[in-house]
Parts: sequence; C-alpha cells; structure tokens
Amino acid sequence: MQLDEFAQVFFAMEVEECFFTMRTPSGDPFWDVVRLWVFFSLFEEISEPGLPRSFSTDLTHLGWIAKLQKVLNGVGTRAANWARFKRIQHADYVAYISRRYQDVNGNPVDFASDDALNVLSEIGSIQIIDSQFNQFKNPCLGSLIGIDLRIHSVSASYQQYLCEMRVVIANAERKYFGVNDPHLQSVISYIYRSHLAERRIWGEILDRSRPHLAFMTQNGMQKGLILEAKRRNVPVIEFQHGVIHSMHLAYSYPQSLGPAGTAILPDALLLFSEFWKKKCCMPGTKLVVVGNNRFSNDGVRSTRSGAAVFVTAGPFQMYLSPLAVEIARSMPNRSFIMKLHPSFLSDRASIEKEYRGIENLTVVGAEKNLPELMSDASDVIIVESTGAYEALDWGVPVHILKKAGYMLHKDLFLRPDVCVFETAKELRNALFMPMNRPDGISRFFDEFNPIAFKEFIQSIRNEPVASI
Repeated sequence: MQLDEFAQVFFAMEVEECFFTMRTPSGDPFWDVVRLWVFFSLFEEISEPGLPRSFSTDLTHLGWIAKLQKVLNGVGTRAANWARFKRIQHADYVAYISRRYQDVNGNPVDFASDDALNVLSEIGSIQIIDSQFNQFKNPCLGSLIGIDLRIHSVSASYQQYLCEMRVVIANAERKYFGVNDPHLQSVISYIYRSHLAERRIWGEILDRSRPHLAFMTQNGMQKGLILEAKRRNVPVIEFQHGVIHSMHLAYSYPQSLGPAGTAILPDALLLFSEFWKKKCCMPGTKLVVVGNNRFSNDGVRSTRSGAAVFVTAGPFQMYLSPLAVEIARSMPNRSFIMKLHPSFLSDRASIEKEYRGIENLTVVGAEKNLPELMSDASDVIIVESTGAYEALDWGVPVHILKKAGYMLHKDLFLRPDVCVFETAKELRNALFMPMNRPDGISRFFDEFNPIAFKEFIQSIRNEPVASI
C-alpha cells in the first residue's frame, strides 16, 4: 500500500470512529497528541512487518567505561540545563527552534526561524528554547522533558485510560487495515507520557517568561506548547520548516472538524510562498506568506555544469546509498555527491568508508548547504525531501525514487523536469540530460518580507486566542 492510499484510509478511520472526540481523564484532547506517531508506526508495520523500533537510547553497544562516561557527562549537562530553565525571566517572545543545520561558520542554525527572529530581536526580547544542545546558553527542551519524566510518574487513572485507548485504536486498525501493530501500546504510552512532561515544562516556561507571543519550528511534536499557551491566552505561530503535503498529519486534518474542532493547532503558520497554502488543511489556523531567505534564490538558475546530487532525508539513506554507489561506478566520467541529512552527520565516517575507491562519489555534510550545491548541480535525486522544490526553483531536474513515501511529491510528477524511476538503469538514462524549464510555473520559495511579518505580528497580538 502506497503512502497516499494508506493516508486516505487512515483519515477515514479517524473520522468515522470519532477519534477526535476522545478526551483524557483531565478533559483534554487525546487523539491529536498521538495520531502522527500512530500513523507512522502503523505505516511502517504494513510496509515492513516485524521491523524493530525503540523510543529509548541504546547503550548496549558501548563498553562499561564509555557507558559510565556518557552517564556522567549527561548528568552534568542536564543539571546545567535545568539551572538555565529555572533562571528563565520575562521576555516579550518565546521561540522554540530546531537548529538542525550549520551556517558558513559552522554554527548551528534554524533556517526556518532565523529571518523572523532577527526582526523580533529589534522590537522586543526573546527567550529561545532549543530542541538540541546546540546553544548552551539556552534551555534544551528535550533534556528538560527527560528530567521531568524521571521526576513524575503517570497516574493510575491515566495508565488505565491509555490501555483502554490502545484497545479502541487497535480494533479500528484491524477493522480498516486488517493489521495488528505490535508497537501501538509502546507508541501511545511513550508519546503521551512525553506530552504530559512537555506540558509541565512549557507551563513553567510560559509562566516565567509571560510572553506576548510564542513561536515554534515543527508542529506535530509541540502539542504541549499549544495547549499551555492557549490556556494562558498566548497566540502560537509556527514557522514552515520543510515540505507540507496532504499526507503529513501535522498539516492535514479532516475538513469536517471545522475551526472549533479538537485538533491542537497553532494560531498561524508562516509559509514560504503562496504555493504551500493549498497543501494545508488546518482548521482555524491562519496561513500567512512571509517567505524565507534561506530557501529563496532570487531566480538564479543552476549552470548544471557540476555533479548530480543525492539528497538524503530521514531514513532514506538506506535507499539512496546503494543506488549512488551503483550509478557512480557505472558512470565513471561523471561526478556525484551524497548530501547527508543532519541526522546522518555522525555516520559520515562509515559512509565515506563505504564509498572508498569510488573517486567520482563525494560525501558532503554540513560544510556546504544545499543552495551552495544547487548553483552548479546537474541533477538532484531524492526519495522525500524539501530539496526537490529547492532544485526546481534553481532549474535543476529532479529524479524521485519510488520508495517509502515518495508519493508525497505526486504534485510534481507531471512536470517535464521531474522523473520518477524505479531502477538504476532508468535513472542512469535520465541523468545529465538537457532540460527546458516549464513556462508559467510558480516559484516555491519567496524572499522573506519583513514588512509583511511585522504587520502580521501586530495584527495577531490584537486578536483573541481560539480555545480548544
């Protein structure tokens, strides 16, 4: 079952089984907290039955000295992080950001939020909350949640409720998909326990900072922020950080919910361009185009004189890496680049070892960003990636491997500068070919508009916050 087919059945299931009406013992929405994770866990089980999955950090491969060192380092880091958390004071704005990339100086950055935060810093104070330990002057949310999980346990009533919901959801999955997801209980338990911890942390952050507005990168994972902000009448604004499509559950909800439904959504989503508006179905959320300078290229076209670039995202290294090896070996007179996703930077040494002896296949990590590679890229090869849209704005043909959730790019399939392929032979025959850019095609990324952003900030501060 392809991702688009799976998504349609999943959406029908959650509506017909009235999942959005589920309420916890505290009266809060339940389904929207876990639906994204239940969705992907079930899809993975259908796609690759029996695939082991874990939500815990695995230390079994480390020796006892390394384990001890890791634990001691972790204790010191968590203690310092907790102290920063307790020192949070009033700020005009709170921003949760994800610094997954590096700038030209090697500093971690969040390209989704940088433009807007630069403007905000001119008109007020900002309390930054990091998703990772990239900037040690800011609290790290993940570590704070980890500490909270060690301090608080889930009440018996919640544990019973989660077990009951697991039965309800499992019955629905069997009814609509004929499958039992063996990971369902662990997914629900882990995600909801983390959600409760997240809410406690965000509640204290908001009480300490008392902001006018809250900003965030990556919805679908910060439901706790949205709920706690709405309780305090603080609007929440999300930065678009990547591809939005009808199969991405953070941005795709049933039309029947209406603006006053039980979805836990931000008050506004700041978009890269008008193109992305038609990709969203977020009842009650304002869709506002402000652009983004990291992705916009001022209409510059690639010279197409350089390498073909394999762009990884998420787990798709497993599909692209062997393909890159085969293609590079079969075309020794051409150049190829494997652009690593941030989540694979730690694996760079092993990947380069895998490519040893293949002189025309180069690994690129954080030392070059995608726009730098696009200036002369001949072709781009992906499974799923925002890089597909970046490449097309640069005039670079895109080749999409028919694996995993490639159907999320189905809006591109009919373009003459897009090739969907299954085999290495098909890809080899399509690479390095001349290609004319289609006429009348809208761009995917606009330049950041600071005036539009400031006007929006002023308007949303004067509006009441919708309740859930």
